[in-house]
Amino acid sequence: MSDDPLPKADDDVERRKLEREDFAARLREVTRQRDELLSQYESMAFQVDESTREVDGALLEARANAKRAQDCEILERQESAQIGELTRQLDAERRKSGEIAANFAAYRLQMQNAAVEDPWAVLERAISQILCDGIAWLRAKIPPESPLLPWFDRLADFAKATGRLAWRWSKAFFAWAKPRVADLWKRLKDEVARARSKG
Repeated sequence: MSDDPLPKADDDVERRKLEREDFAARLREVTRQRDELLSQYESMAFQVDESTREVDGALLEARANAKRAQDCEILERQESAQIGELTRQLDAERRKSGEIAANFAAYRLQMQNAAVEDPWAVLERAISQILCDGIAWLRAKIPPESPLLPWFDRLADFAKATGRLAWRWSKAFFAWAKPRVADLWKRLKDEVARARSKG
C-alpha cells in the first residue's frame, strides 16, 4: 500500500494553510494600502479645507478693503464739496469787503474834495455813511432764512431813528452853548487880564 492517502491530505492541508497565510498577508497589504489612501485623502481634505478658509479670508479682506476704499472716495468727494463751498463763501466775503473798502475810499475822497460849507452836515454824512456800511455788513452776516433778520432790521431802524434824534439834540445844544461858552471865555480872559494889571 504505497499509495497511502494520508500524505496527500497533509499536502492539501499545508497548501491551504499557505494559501490562507498568503491571502491574510495580501489582505493585510490591501488594508494597509487602504489606510494609507484614507490618510492621504484626509490630509488632502484638510489641506482643501485650509485653502478654502484662506480663500474665504482673502475674499473677506478684499471686500473690506473695497468698502474702505469706497468710503474714502465718498468722504473725499464730501470734503471736496465742502472745500468748494467754503472757498465760494470766502470769495464772496472778500468781494463784499473789497466793495465796502472801495465805497469807503470813494466816500473819503469825495469828502476830502468837497467844499466845506457846514461842518455839521459833513460830519453827519460821514457818520451816517459809516454806520450804514457797518449795519449792511452785519446784516450780510445773517442768513436770509434766519428768524433773527426781521428783529435785526427793526433794531437797525430804531438805532437810526435814535441816532438822528440824538444828533439833532447835540446840534441844538451846541448852537445854544457856543455863544455862552464864547462869552464865558471872554469874561475869564478879561478877569485874568485885570488881575494881572492889578498885580
